[in-house]
Amino acid sequence: MPAIYINDMGRIIEVVSRNYMIVCLLTINKSINKMKKYLFLLSALLVYDYTFAQNQDTIKFENLVGLIKIPIQINGKEKYFMFDTGAEITAIREDNTSTLDITHCSRKKIKDANNHVTTQSTYVVQSLKFGNSDISNLSVVTFPNSPLFNCLGIEGIIGIDIIKRFDWLVDFDKKQIVKIDPSDTIKGFSDFVAMDFHKNKLRPGIKLKIGNKVVDFLFDSGSNTNTIDKKCYGKIKDEIVQSYEAITTMSGASSMGKQSKESLIIVNTQPENLDLRKHRTLFNTISVGENKIGNEFWGHNQIFLSWTKNKLLFRVVNTEKEKTFSVFFKILNDSIIVNSLTFTEQIIKSGVKVNEKVKSINGKSFTDYCELLRYQLLTKENTLTVELQDGKQFTFKKENIY
Repeated sequence: MPAIYINDMGRIIEVVSRNYMIVCLLTINKSINKMKKYLFLLSALLVYDYTFAQNQDTIKFENLVGLIKIPIQINGKEKYFMFDTGAEITAIREDNTSTLDITHCSRKKIKDANNHVTTQSTYVVQSLKFGNSDISNLSVVTFPNSPLFNCLGIEGIIGIDIIKRFDWLVDFDKKQIVKIDPSDTIKGFSDFVAMDFHKNKLRPGIKLKIGNKVVDFLFDSGSNTNTIDKKCYGKIKDEIVQSYEAITTMSGASSMGKQSKESLIIVNTQPENLDLRKHRTLFNTISVGENKIGNEFWGHNQIFLSWTKNKLLFRVVNTEKEKTFSVFFKILNDSIIVNSLTFTEQIIKSGVKVNEKVKSINGKSFTDYCELLRYQLLTKENTLTVELQDGKQFTFKKENIY
């Protein structure tokens, strides 16, 4: 998809804000003085919480395919944009520009994560509002409509040009993002650990250790997956814990990047110079593109990003791994086909192959791309019973892929 560093369609990210819970036990007894003491303490705590809240907005987000989808307003109309630190500039889908003023004689060259370059029109948004912030006369670029974004209701992308103006607390566990005024002092982050964060041109970068190697990554909240380019793969291949060679892509129908034969590798990673437990992380290997860390890396935890303070902080609040299905489908020539497989034990035992035609999934037949995509992403089912066109049936359970 041609948009400024709007990496492949599978990217996703959830922003989480921190909860401060005050539990006060007021014990009623005969001592009026003691009661007054409790009430004074409670009121002081509430005043502090209220004062701090004036400098921040809490915005709930949807986590769709690992993408962070937040509500905004453009010229008074509600839209849904993706929160994307991997995009250098805010962008809007071409089919959403009818009410915008085009910038005369202004065209901008943009490139995606696969280094495809296109020239797109530039528009002016008179008012872009999210939370309590209203940005006037914002210059945005366009990107072509895509089936994936259309299905997910994503109408544009909030890029680093806006993101760098504020501090952010992203809470993937509670699915909320907190926008904080940069003039506010950092409070309540003593139990976060600092990542090795740096500004990579106009976008945020981080360094991670893979075994004994230190690798530079783009911090890309507009991606659900992690990727390593072909050259870097050659440098770290001896550090890999486990690899699967016969794999298409974890992202299935949502991924547009060209995968290498080593398209799924599993490694132990950790922030450099930090006493943080190593954890297994999955990476797609790409032939053309860049190293990037997406939302999948952070799990159900919290991150704090401040461009002005040059900080990226990380806090573990939930170590639970999310279970997923090892098979993904798409529609091709009006037929459902197996689009991707992660070769776990149950997939290998089944013998199912990529590109096999499917008759039904949990007894349902699909002819619409969006309907099938949403079913796979949003289903609450813990099993998928797949019937192929030749009559064979397989039942797959959700599992931890790594």
